[in-house]
Amino acid sequence: MPVRWASPPKSESELAIRAEALAGQTLGQLAARCEVVPPPDLRRHKGWVGSLMEALLGASAGSKAEADFPELGIELK
Repeated sequence: MPVRWASPPKSESELAIRAEALAGQTLGQLAARCEVVPPPDLRRHKGWVGSLMEALLGASAGSKAEADFPELGIELK
């Protein structure tokens, strides 16, 4: 899934502001912000929502075995 990634947040408060800005939007709306099309069946694409959230919030760890936001020491769950 090619996704346009946000730059990593510089602080916990910036991360919180980004997360709050996502509230109330559908996955389709959020996917449109990253210029991706949601899969037709999320049961067959279990990691898709997490990848979308990482892209929108600016997580930089990718698939590495470290916190999603290593600069802040924060793991996304």
